[in-house]
Amino acid sequence: MIPRFSPAASWQESVAFLADTVRGRNDDAAVAEFEAAFARWIGVRRAHFVPSGRMGLAVLVGALGYPEGSEVIVPAFTYFAIPALLRLTGHKVIYADIEPTTFEISAATVRPLITDRTKAVIPTHLFGRTCPVKGLQKLCSQHGLDLLEDCAQSSGAMAGSQRTGSLGRAAYFTFGITKNFTTYSGGMVTTDDDNLSQRMSATLSKFGRPSTKRLLKEGGTALSMYLATRPLLFGATLGPLLRFAPQADADPVHKAFEEVPRALSQKDLLGSQWLPGSAQATAGLRQLQTIDARNQERRVLGNRLLQLLRARGVSGPPAAASSDGDHIFVSFAMRHPDRAAFGAALRRHGVDFSPGYMSACSALPDLGGRPGLCLEAEAAEREVVHLPLYPGLSEARLEQIADGVAAAQEVTR
Repeated sequence: MIPRFSPAASWQESVAFLADTVRGRNDDAAVAEFEAAFARWIGVRRAHFVPSGRMGLAVLVGALGYPEGSEVIVPAFTYFAIPALLRLTGHKVIYADIEPTTFEISAATVRPLITDRTKAVIPTHLFGRTCPVKGLQKLCSQHGLDLLEDCAQSSGAMAGSQRTGSLGRAAYFTFGITKNFTTYSGGMVTTDDDNLSQRMSATLSKFGRPSTKRLLKEGGTALSMYLATRPLLFGATLGPLLRFAPQADADPVHKAFEEVPRALSQKDLLGSQWLPGSAQATAGLRQLQTIDARNQERRVLGNRLLQLLRARGVSGPPAAASSDGDHIFVSFAMRHPDRAAFGAALRRHGVDFSPGYMSACSALPDLGGRPGLCLEAEAAEREVVHLPLYPGLSEARLEQIADGVAAAQEVTR
């Protein structure tokens, strides 16, 4: 069976990270070097290495200083921590429904939601595809709103001649072990606003350092994940378990990494107030050496898989990049109206899949939503299927995936 995922960090990188962590060197110069290198790569003046994407957003909105009760527009289909964090920090979350073929918000879905209390729009470049940023930039400029990019799944993607993370007032990234760019937890906030940068620096200066135990766990998990997703080992261990799982939509691998959507508390924030150190910065510098090549391979593989699926008449494939955007296929997300049956059939044909971790947050009362508020987001949560797509897949593997998808669709029509 073809594994659903392969980590961005090689086993050699993970071993090097574990060795750096054990040595316990706490070199602020390495962090500064990584921040400067990342800022140059993105094309901005300032980058701040933060504990995670959600903590980066917390530091960012704190530095922006919006009045309590200010409205922030976010995608209805997103990772739960975004609206949960905004609500925790005193903001009112306004959900914009997504476009059905791209899973993204657009100027058309955002425009009717703007009021005199709106302060910002947070578009997500989801699954590696850049959102329609030109229309959103124009809309935000017309109404005096901040555009804050969610780049958790778009490290290195381009929108015209610019990278995501340089298209608004600020942006945040997350570098967890399942991302296309990883520092074994951690994230980044980028901006060209020097005053905003200074305010974020003042907040971050109060944070401590992560425990060695925490970092060793992250490195060990990444190394284990790398080994477990090697085709031979996966086919002999997890593959058979998944093939005969009683519920294709709730498999043990997915559950192992799932964080159930919920409201966040001050305790959650306090537990995240630590700063990445030199081992993570050094890992980031290693990743910067190869990220562009890996992203280009993702583009080539993703577009080739799209060709193969279209040639087989498959319905529901993801949208390709727009003419002024990009798709680096951090995930290859298609749709099927009966995901459970389709996924079970996929696995019978030797292709693993994942339902992903995005939620229709607009339907969750704990996150300020209600069922029926954003119907496209709710449909996407039920229907999205993530196929295997990552550097290293051969043409034969892509053909096998396309054949498996076509066969699975045929038996689940």
